[in-house]
Amino acid sequence: MEKDLIPLVSKKITVEEKLKGAELLRKYGITSKLNRDLFPNYTQNFGIIFSSVFFAIILLVFNYLQFSYFFNKIRKLTLAANKILDKEYSILINEDTEGDFAKLSIAFNKVRSIIRNNINTIEKEKIYLVEVLQNISHQLKTRLSTMLLYNDILLNRKLTEEQRQNFIEDNGKQLSKMNEIIHSILKLAKLDASAIEFYKKEHNLNKTIEEVVFTLKSFAAEKELEINLINNDSIDFLHDKLWIQEAITNIVKNAIDHTKPKGIIDISLINNPAYYRIIIKDTGEGIEQEEIVNIFKRFHKIKHSNKSDSVGIGLAISKSIIEGHNGYIDVKSEKGIGTSFNITFMKY
Repeated sequence: MEKDLIPLVSKKITVEEKLKGAELLRKYGITSKLNRDLFPNYTQNFGIIFSSVFFAIILLVFNYLQFSYFFNKIRKLTLAANKILDKEYSILINEDTEGDFAKLSIAFNKVRSIIRNNINTIEKEKIYLVEVLQNISHQLKTRLSTMLLYNDILLNRKLTEEQRQNFIEDNGKQLSKMNEIIHSILKLAKLDASAIEFYKKEHNLNKTIEEVVFTLKSFAAEKELEINLINNDSIDFLHDKLWIQEAITNIVKNAIDHTKPKGIIDISLINNPAYYRIIIKDTGEGIEQEEIVNIFKRFHKIKHSNKSDSVGIGLAISKSIIEGHNGYIDVKSEKGIGTSFNITFMKY
């Protein structure tokens, strides 16, 4: 086929073929008189072509710069995300202009803060769990050792019936104390973890505290102490009655434990336009000023205290209960004169 086509294309045309071709073009309106302006002359329109190429180049450069701008911002977000994975939360994405990237940077910074706070909370919970386990181990170890010693004596030594009975009673006391410690620790752990829901109802706070005083009257009388409830004002207050009673009981028991015979414990209530306040004041041994900041810490025992068997968890439980009712507690004390616990619930 190539042998047939090449000669046809390359050979010179004759006059007759030329006339036939012109006649064929004339049928379609193409003659030597046709206006040449209808056909572009590229040599005469070079400026148009150059302008088109120039603007195309400018458009490509603009698109490159625009994409580079956006990709740089994406790279910053990627870098910040990798930093967060490496537990580095100091990097911030700042966007001064408005637009979608500004919204994205704000959302990213919020997520960064949430992740950082959650990680910090988890770390604190781990530390708290370790402290709780250490405290449980410390509190129970001594009593378990004592019980094991008593048990060994009961099994391997000849004792009178009276001695045997004394050891059995001491073991019973140790078991009761261990039971109290475990329940108190679990209760405090639930309060700290917000795992306890307070069922708050409108109760008369005076009656709530009257029941506490009635329960502790005989306990105070055994130690020759006097408890006085001074109902200065009647207070109707939204609270969980049982939990508030426990908080007040722990504080009053603490006052009883640290007040000498013939002492007085006064409980007064104040209702003013801004807050409700409960004041528990005793004439006990008092607290050193440097000790006051630590008395609400779990398992803290006051130095030189006469109460040797105290666990040191009751006040921590009271503080958690009061804070769970949107209140706060503060202490004023003077060594040798007495201590005042002030519990305040704001009305607004």
